[in-house]
Amino acid sequence: MSQDTRLLTELERQKKYTDKLGDHFQYPLFNSQRALESQRRSGYRHSASAAREIVDNAIEAGATKVHVIFERPQPGDRKQHQRKDAVTSVAFIDNGSGMLAKMARFALSWGGGTHFDDPEFIGKFGFGLPNASINQTRRVEVYTRTSSSEPFIKGWLDINDYTGESSSQSVPPPEQAELPHFVRSYLDRNNWSMEHGTVVVWVEPDRLSYNSGASLKEHLVDDFGATYRYLLKNFELVVEGVRVQMVDPLFLEPTGRYYRKPEDGGAILAYDEGPWSVRYFRDPETGEKRFGKVTSPDQLDDPNLLAAGAIHVRVARFPLGLAVGKEGKVNVPPVDEFSKARFEIRKSRRGMAFVRAGREIETVDVFPRRPTDVASGLGDWPLLQSYAYHWGIEVRFQPALDEVFGITNDKQTVRPIEDFWRVLASEGLDALLHREQNKHGEERTKAREERLRASLKPVDDQPSPAERAAQAADVSIGELPAVPEPDKKEANLYLERKVQELAAATRKSVEEARTAYVAQQKVQRYRVDYVEDVNGPFYAPRWEGTQVVVLINKRHPFFELVYGTLLEIQGGKVAKEAVDVLLIALAREELKTTNPETREFYRAQRVERWSPFLASALRTLSQEFPQSESEAEGEAAA
Repeated sequence: MSQDTRLLTELERQKKYTDKLGDHFQYPLFNSQRALESQRRSGYRHSASAAREIVDNAIEAGATKVHVIFERPQPGDRKQHQRKDAVTSVAFIDNGSGMLAKMARFALSWGGGTHFDDPEFIGKFGFGLPNASINQTRRVEVYTRTSSSEPFIKGWLDINDYTGESSSQSVPPPEQAELPHFVRSYLDRNNWSMEHGTVVVWVEPDRLSYNSGASLKEHLVDDFGATYRYLLKNFELVVEGVRVQMVDPLFLEPTGRYYRKPEDGGAILAYDEGPWSVRYFRDPETGEKRFGKVTSPDQLDDPNLLAAGAIHVRVARFPLGLAVGKEGKVNVPPVDEFSKARFEIRKSRRGMAFVRAGREIETVDVFPRRPTDVASGLGDWPLLQSYAYHWGIEVRFQPALDEVFGITNDKQTVRPIEDFWRVLASEGLDALLHREQNKHGEERTKAREERLRASLKPVDDQPSPAERAAQAADVSIGELPAVPEPDKKEANLYLERKVQELAAATRKSVEEARTAYVAQQKVQRYRVDYVEDVNGPFYAPRWEGTQVVVLINKRHPFFELVYGTLLEIQGGKVAKEAVDVLLIALAREELKTTNPETREFYRAQRVERWSPFLASALRTLSQEFPQSESEAEGEAAA
């Protein structure tokens, strides 16, 4: 269908509906200032979500261009404390069909739409223009014309005009008017004659999410890019001179911003099924409304059929580094300069994204999880902790299925009926998301362990900060640790073992290795090292020659939760060295003990008391504060 044909069809639709109104229609508004003030607080989450309603209307009117521009305060007109970049008006300009005079008036009333009988359109409730506008401003103006041979007419809704409590209040009749100066100037600069179309102006908006033009522009560009990702190829959407580009929150679309090829560490398509033919019907036995896949053509002729349509499901997996937050908080190296931008997108869209007629509605982050849900066949869905930032699922559907998905008149929320979850569970989507979540957790744990091992590897033979601090403490308190007589034989055995290892590694003679190792011990009286012992204590002290050695057990929960966390966070290396000093102090006191009973007491406490207690407590603690959660907090920090 050509644009001209579509524009004519839109005008015919308007005439059809306005003719039904009759000559004496009073254009009632749903009455009273109190109701309007209450309606201002309708559920738009931010300015972009309200602005979508105006863009939706333009698309429905056949527009191929929708431009959003801001008015700033004129020199000399700035109010006290008002910034130069403050937004004093927002205009939405489109080249759609324009509106007939009656329609311009009708559209400013709640329910004043023309698509109730056509389920395939983005909007059909007739609430968008007035509802979204008064959510952001107290006065909205609509300038429109259907032909270049006609002047612009202006309709308006100013809630300050509705102060009475009469049972019937009307939208004022439109009047001929010139476009606002800032709109006219913009059209002239862009050589846009605007032969037909509509301009919606939010005059002096008082509830914008961002009052500065720069911040509001960025807000709208980012939101529109994701919301209209599948529709942007059909029309031009521009905000303050910046053309909105597609943003695919799954990062699978090659034409989208922040796309990266899978072979280069980009998103991987883990699941792509559909469209599934589905039906919404009334159970003839119970009268209950049900939803399910169409398994036979006869089901589409069922007299109990309420609606039929199709849904499409995609799942994407994001490899490590594709979407990460602030560097330095969590040491996940980004794959490129867009990793943080991707993470910001995923933070706001963690869960299941629902796309209606190519236009995103909402991302739902709460899945059925109660035992009764599982028993009822709704599926066993994962709890969306931070690993859910690293996979995404999208469901696309048609407006004919609005009742199935619980779409509200402001197109802000999705509340699917229970059968929807049963359909997805029957296809194994719940199990797939569990696997994705577990897979990413395993990959992060593996990468974490590799980074941890790398960070613990000594750079050279010089003492660590903790080891140097312990030696300095010896000097300050005037007490150097000495090997007790009963321990000298074992200490020399450990020393000889180290000498043999050094000789083999350096290809030196045993005597040369011994001389070098003993010399090293004179400048490094303390050493922290690591062992792996599944059943061992969290640390163990021993003498190696004259050196106090602290062996930290990498298989004990203490190592993963304490050392692993400290080495991941900004400033954590200092804390890690402090823990090393603490363990050196404990080891030092245990090793210098000469009384056999005291020595056994220390050993028994460390091995049989402290370590089992610490392991159990840390496992419980890790469940209270999952690793994934701490990583998410680190990544999300800005």
